[in-house]
Amino acid sequence: MNTKETTHRRPKGSGSEWKDANGVWHARKEIAPNPQTGKRRLVEARGATKTAARQKLQAKLEKMQREGTTPLTNTPTLDVWIDRWLTQTAMNVKPRTLETYRSDCNAIRRQIGGMRLDKITPGDIERMCAQLNQTRSGKTVHNHYIRLQQILNAAVREQLIPTNPALAAMPPRYEPRETRILDPGQPQQAIEAARRPAHRKWDMLQDDDTDRAMWALMFDLAFETGMRQGERFAITPEELVTKGGVHGIQIDWELQRLSPDAVIPNWLDARHLEGRFWLLPPKSRQGRRFIPVSENTWIRLHERAAKCEPNGLLFTRQGHPLTNNVERLRWQRALEDAGLPYVTMRAARHFFSTHLAETGAPEDARKAMMGHAKITTTAGYTHWSPERLAQLADQARQAINA
Repeated sequence: MNTKETTHRRPKGSGSEWKDANGVWHARKEIAPNPQTGKRRLVEARGATKTAARQKLQAKLEKMQREGTTPLTNTPTLDVWIDRWLTQTAMNVKPRTLETYRSDCNAIRRQIGGMRLDKITPGDIERMCAQLNQTRSGKTVHNHYIRLQQILNAAVREQLIPTNPALAAMPPRYEPRETRILDPGQPQQAIEAARRPAHRKWDMLQDDDTDRAMWALMFDLAFETGMRQGERFAITPEELVTKGGVHGIQIDWELQRLSPDAVIPNWLDARHLEGRFWLLPPKSRQGRRFIPVSENTWIRLHERAAKCEPNGLLFTRQGHPLTNNVERLRWQRALEDAGLPYVTMRAARHFFSTHLAETGAPEDARKAMMGHAKITTTAGYTHWSPERLAQLADQARQAINA
């Protein structure tokens, strides 16, 4: 009696597998239609064995899910969702911001990246922060926590999880470090020391008189304008303007050194200089601002501009853009030669904000000069001395007997 041969079909949706005439195994699966065209999409992989073809196909499908080109079929792990979130975020933030996001995400992945989104609890997040606190500063761990909160908020928005467990977790605590600033008169001592450094048998910095004059002007600008470092490094001749008879700097750019694989979004106005150096807009809309400068500084800036290309940088070292490390070494030496305590170069911005406030400048003027969106941010850059507070208190007490 003839027996009918039975064939076993794979479950619907699992795809197909076959071996071709050359002995190569193929694994294929249909995925969601192309959202732009509505046409069906097939993903295929090849391998020497059936298992190898299956594994390659699975890897392709996971990669597409991570990149966001296919919908998620089930609740993903945090690691997969982070990749998807970074892909979605990449074209909406500046390159340096994206680098920061990636750094935060890498720290998070190493702790709880393998957990499924719906299995993460507030306790898991608190334990993650406690573990990170062992090797990182409190401020850095707090930034990691805020980033995880953003990532999980996006998962709630996509209805992958009902609520954000980070909102129920206790945020990691940190105490901001107090920024130390120089006393009145001390900045000028450091600037003079930069212009005429003490003699050294071995001068590792190898600056000539032109270089020293440049650094003295750079430090003058830092204390006189409160400009951010990247803004000072990015000054071009076209930013030296006169408005209403007032000489100053129209801040339109900041210098940034980006990673080699950085992607510049289409919406971002950017100018490539060389290698990894780019001119990008200031960190916020308020960063585009006009800052008046003194007559002496204006003259010195124009002397430098006369020697520059129209679109070139005013401040360079051996023809190349400046970096944080190059400036920091010269600032440290200037403080050392002047016999002053060490403060960071960023403290010059705090110095300017503080003394701007002490002159009685209105809040909106201080905020505008500093390039801040909120006066509360400017307040963080303002450090009242006991002497000035005492003077203000005495003025207030005069009302008692008025």
